[in-house]
Amino acid sequence: MMPLAEQDWKRDAADAASRGSASALTAALGPVLGTLPDKQARAVKHQALQVIEAALPDPKRLVRLASGLAQSGDETAQELAVFLLSGHYPAAPDETAEQLRFLADSPHATVRRWTGEACGTLLVKQFHAFYPQLAAWSSSPLPHEITAVAHAVRIAAKTRNPAWNGPLLDLTEQLMSGAPFPAGKAKSPLTLGEGLLASYPQETAERLDVWIASANEAVRSHAANMYASAAAAENWDLLAPGFAKLEQDESAAVRRAAARARKQLMKRVPPEPSGEAL
Repeated sequence: MMPLAEQDWKRDAADAASRGSASALTAALGPVLGTLPDKQARAVKHQALQVIEAALPDPKRLVRLASGLAQSGDETAQELAVFLLSGHYPAAPDETAEQLRFLADSPHATVRRWTGEACGTLLVKQFHAFYPQLAAWSSSPLPHEITAVAHAVRIAAKTRNPAWNGPLLDLTEQLMSGAPFPAGKAKSPLTLGEGLLASYPQETAERLDVWIASANEAVRSHAANMYASAAAAENWDLLAPGFAKLEQDESAAVRRAAARARKQLMKRVPPEPSGEAL
């Protein structure tokens, strides 16, 4: 038999979920989670998701409850919302996408990180339905929304699905076209390097030729940042000609990005047989 306190919170959480009350659900979970260390709190949250889904089997009502949790602003409520929304996307695609976009800009770092991961998982599972919604986010002025799209691209690229390389490269190009911002420096190596370049080296190298020749300085800067990734070093023979152009770019910002990338490349690209370094 489960301890009395566990019976209490599970009963209260189930009752709140069955009524579709986000505020009552948050109130039921708050006291127990506030007394637990992180590892135990994570276990309780996992149990809470199971309790909620069992108490409210109607997917559309579940999405509405998740929307209420998302809008509450409470960190735990938003964490639960991420998983409920991404798990029940087909029941209400537009509402789910709207709430995930809201959560991508959450004030809570954990919620933002999990939202980016959830968007990637959702893109893999519902590529043709979710892709247009992510494409709409890609022109957002909000850095955290852009970062969520970048994470989704990286995760989808890991599947190496040959049908997705073109759409994912198109989506990345939209991300690169905005003005540089703090998230952008990490965005290019993570998305293009660990994701697209590692999974689709030939196709990405061909698109890089286009980006390096772009009139948009931001695109060229992000292209230069990409060379800082481990995947760039692994595909150096394919990418070397383009990098030379970036090092001679007319823009000082692009040349600085290339200089930073060169420092990483020198750690990873072996010297030529003659002994000459990169």
